[in-house]
Amino acid sequence: MPLASRYSRLFTEIMQERYLNPTSENNPARGSLFKPIRYLIPLLAILSPVTLFAQDEGTVEYSMTTEVKMDMETVMANLPEGMQLDSAMVAQMAQQFEQMQNQRVTITVMLHYSGAQALMEMVIPELPSSRPNVSPFGSFDNNMGMTVFVDFHEQTKASKMPSMGESVPYVMSEEIQKLDWVLVDVDSTILDHAVKKAEFVSDSLEVVAWYAPGIATTAGPDQFGGLPGLPLSVDAMISQNMSMKMSFVANSLDEGLEEPITPPVGISVTQEEYMKIMMEKVGGDVQFVP
Repeated sequence: MPLASRYSRLFTEIMQERYLNPTSENNPARGSLFKPIRYLIPLLAILSPVTLFAQDEGTVEYSMTTEVKMDMETVMANLPEGMQLDSAMVAQMAQQFEQMQNQRVTITVMLHYSGAQALMEMVIPELPSSRPNVSPFGSFDNNMGMTVFVDFHEQTKASKMPSMGESVPYVMSEEIQKLDWVLVDVDSTILDHAVKKAEFVSDSLEVVAWYAPGIATTAGPDQFGGLPGLPLSVDAMISQNMSMKMSFVANSLDEGLEEPITPPVGISVTQEEYMKIMMEKVGGDVQFVP
């Protein structure tokens, strides 16, 4: 018998003998069942089989595909407060966003999961273009990577941003939206795992996910967690300040982790602070005014 079941059964027998089947008038439990019960609730929770069984942990490899549509008017309307760009920078950004339109990019993402926590590692490949890898944030190495830690219990995310020569990386912290999933009674199979369908719809986000109830974790890729099982396929349409299709498709799954999942370490910044820092690295083309 598993350890959890033995402890649970033993505790149940003690409780039944002590509080439900008193055998003598001197038994202090007779007639007083509800007095001590509130002190026993935490112990019952600790000893329950659900909490004694460790949740699943492991690593899943996804293919992540994105397709972005964004116009310059939207970009300019969502610049950080106080940022001013000269005409040359605006023209450069407009040219780059025009080249990005309808471009599908697929990268490999490794997701390490344990309980409600996930660590997502990705490497952004060199795009099929002959022009230098220059963006409004400056010049990036083609082999730059990004690490994202998500705690779906705390609804927080910490992203270690790609290095641009800093000795200590920037870690961007933010809260994530809690998705109120609608579980759909539809079944399928992915990687020999039985999966079920879940949907989420809001004004700015539509998601269809297929999750595996047999993999006991509430983690998932990016913000797509909080389900009663690991998502093995996700299709999302994001329409906030831009139009972006995003999909995650699981290619392989390995059980167990070589080391615990921990948040990335670095200089903590907000999304707005990081945007300002990166834009200032461009040089004199960008100014911030109070």
